[in-house]
Amino acid sequence: MGHERVYEDKDIIAFLDAFPCVEGQTLIIPKKHVGYFIDMDDNLYKKLMLVSKKIAKAIQKSFNPVKVGVIIEGLEVNHVHVKLYPLSKGGFGEVIKCKPKISEESMKEIARKIKASL
Repeated sequence: MGHERVYEDKDIIAFLDAFPCVEGQTLIIPKKHVGYFIDMDDNLYKKLMLVSKKIAKAIQKSFNPVKVGVIIEGLEVNHVHVKLYPLSKGGFGEVIKCKPKISEESMKEIARKIKASL
């Protein structure tokens, strides 16, 4: 299963999580390798967060969740990435208990919705 891109520029790429816990779960990463977010150049950090905010607004518009949750990760994969989660009233509890299964057709449709809202 490929990663469905929802955004890309010269510094940042955003794509649907291949193993989502919730529909619309999206990763935003810098193209330049950075292992730990505090090591990021300030301009790249700002851009990563501004793009994440833009994608979060598109997710909000596309799926109308209660809120879009955000986590900055980089432990499992040694590359900083922002994860956006469209959350229902269950909040992050639904994310913690997830067993992700999603079809490639569903991934394409979800990516289309988010791109259309950018």
